[in-house]
Amino acid sequence: VKINNCLLDLTAKEYMILELLIKNQNKVFSKANLYESIWHEEYIGDDNAIKTHISNIRSKLKKFNPNENYIETVWGLGYRLFKK
Repeated sequence: VKINNCLLDLTAKEYMILELLIKNQNKVFSKANLYESIWHEEYIGDDNAIKTHISNIRSKLKKFNPNENYIETVWGLGYRLFKK
């Protein structure tokens, strides 16, 4: 992934999450949606994996473009690609 002509170093899961959000820009993904789409396992309510990966992606994106928010938290629903 490139941002501001710099290569962004993502893990495989981070890349998959970001790719899913980019390909579905109008969709809000619940933690269960994300987990089941990326891990291909049933979501049992432990959201630490999702929260950690989203946090890591946000941190990595912020290093290259600190003035931009890319992933929006939709309170009570989940995550989506941020729209201006």
